[in-house]
Amino acid sequence: MLRAMSNLSAEDVKAWYNQHYAAKGLQTMRPHAAYPLFLDLLGAQAGSRLLDVSCGVDLSDEAVRLAQRVAPAAQVAVGAGEALAFRTGTFDYVTCLGSLEHFLDMGRGLEEMKRVAKPTARFCIMVPNEDFIGWKVLGHQGTAQQDINEHLLPLSAWRQLFERHGFAVLRVVPDRWHAVRWRATRGGNAMRFVTGPVLEAAWRLIPLRWQYQFVFVLGLDRQASRGSRTP
Repeated sequence: MLRAMSNLSAEDVKAWYNQHYAAKGLQTMRPHAAYPLFLDLLGAQAGSRLLDVSCGVDLSDEAVRLAQRVAPAAQVAVGAGEALAFRTGTFDYVTCLGSLEHFLDMGRGLEEMKRVAKPTARFCIMVPNEDFIGWKVLGHQGTAQQDINEHLLPLSAWRQLFERHGFAVLRVVPDRWHAVRWRATRGGNAMRFVTGPVLEAAWRLIPLRWQYQFVFVLGLDRQASRGSRTP
């Protein structure tokens, strides 16, 4: 399913996200506790270079401002994912979490991620599932940002997209943050200690193909890369 609007420009998308982040601030972000999982999936090592596309590099000035506030030691910049301002072969790891589906040109964005990565790099990309069972039950589809630009694909189509652009799929796991976030909640209703574990257990019973979002761990398909250089 494609909710991408062909008449949108990068400035349209930038303006939407600036307004979105200016209004909601850090409420739109997951807390720190949600992110070590992605580093663990990558097997990230200290001293390596990691690029996070959105945000690390983000089209939205407001997103960059928020990122600088919560991670003042990180180098954060305004820029388009389809035109990354880095030299070829710079990064050991590249992440793109919940953002690729909003690119105006997903293919170009993937090619840029490949370009700036080292040949041995690992990638972690999180994308939404067109076949999420919750949307089927509720009778609608799409994440919170669907109003501006959103590509929704099922598991097989995401896999094909990555492979078509020269990635090797190493692992696919479900994004279960919404099922486990009760653990990171402080204060509030004590009933979360009853409902939280029940909902988490129920979420774990959902087959991968019906999960809310997929987290793809990728490498570079060296055979495909060699083939692309053949005249």
